Amino acid sequence: MGEAKRKSDVNRSASYLQLDNKNLGSTYPVSVDHTFLTDLFNLEKSYASDSVVMFRKNSHPLRKFHVTGTTIRFMMTISRRFNTEGTLAGCPLHRLYQLMAEEYEESCTKEQFYAEAHKLIALGILSVSRSGIINEWKLESFKRETGRFVLFHPLVFTAAFTNLPIAAQKLYLYMVNKNGEKLKHKDKELLGRHSWLYTLTHKSRPAQIRELLQTLSELEINGQRLFLECSVEKDSLGRWAVHWVLNPTFVVQHVPGAHYRMVPKAKIPYSQTVSRLRQLFSFYRISEVEQLGNGNVFLGLAQLLHHASMTILRYAAARIRDIVMRYGFHGMDLVNMLTVELEDRSFAAYMEVMKETGAYRYIEASEDEGVYAEARPLQFFRAIKDKFSLREFAKVCSRAVAELGERYSKPMKTPISSADVHRFRGSALHHEVFYLEDFLLELESSMNGKVTA
Repeated sequence: MGEAKRKSDVNRSASYLQLDNKNLGSTYPVSVDHTFLTDLFNLEKSYASDSVVMFRKNSHPLRKFHVTGTTIRFMMTISRRFNTEGTLAGCPLHRLYQLMAEEYEESCTKEQFYAEAHKLIALGILSVSRSGIINEWKLESFKRETGRFVLFHPLVFTAAFTNLPIAAQKLYLYMVNKNGEKLKHKDKELLGRHSWLYTLTHKSRPAQIRELLQTLSELEINGQRLFLECSVEKDSLGRWAVHWVLNPTFVVQHVPGAHYRMVPKAKIPYSQTVSRLRQLFSFYRISEVEQLGNGNVFLGLAQLLHHASMTILRYAAARIRDIVMRYGFHGMDLVNMLTVELEDRSFAAYMEVMKETGAYRYIEASEDEGVYAEARPLQFFRAIKDKFSLREFAKVCSRAVAELGERYSKPMKTPISSADVHRFRGSALHHEVFYLEDFLLELESSMNGKVTA
């Protein structure tokens, strides 16, 4: 084995850490986009003029321009779970929270995490959109300037680190970012009026920075300290400065082929309903419905029909097919229309009987009747739903189709329609108002020997 290979293996093994979290095996380093990290650090520049904001109703209040412990957790979670293009598809916020909780020995609360997500969205650092029927997260702060990434040791997921004061955590992240992959490199940062260390920690005196360094230097991970040396002292010109040398054990050097990300598989909501709808839409040759409104229409249908029986799903698909054939793919609000029709689940069953017996064509209206044409089936259903059981309805529909066919020589091939009332066109009864629901009630009475008023 060559010397370079031995150093690579040593660095790789030292960069993995066995933690008391929910990960199986060791936790590995995390690669954070430098632009993302810089944008978060830059928030602190406006801290003095900041105020507490409720980013969600009845939510956890947050300072808008402040990096908190939850902000750091969110940053590490994004860096671990988003892909190398800075996006993540098919992962709801609750799932992202669960993934964060798996990574950390001690997680923040769900409410804190949710509020942080809304804060980053409000700041324009993070965005969420819908791609097809799934949500897609996008890190807007991603490789915008340098394409550089910063590798952080998995110690950042330990309870020992997250229990440190937030100022100390930010100080350490800044030092790691500044150091990069250099080993045993002695670094220096002046403590001037506009020093980054003052900006990030909100400390204004060297003694306060020294106190934070002392807190960091006392932290041990597997018996190792974070620094080989660190101090706050004046230089030869009388300027206060921070000096430090990071412990090489916790300096992660990039190794080609090393594993830094773990992107979760996209979860499609209502997967069983989605699968069934796709099959039915394909059968009815209306697969284009899935793309309407960038997938939002299809998602709405899946939400509406979740847990619906195959009878209901078949009805919905056939109903959509009818509308598409009449109005095209952009003619109606499919979700609202089906919502109204399926408020009473028996509607679909009665319409199924209508179609099986052939009676459905006698309630159809013509295209020029617009919205009324689509409301007609529901109007019909409300008129007869309390008059017949489903079995009685099937029997009377079969009899009605036979009688109407004999009465008008042959079954209707076109809808019975008019701009104001339903009439039979091209028949001797052109001026006779005809409603199928009235016809069925009269027919049922005669079949049972009833006398109607």
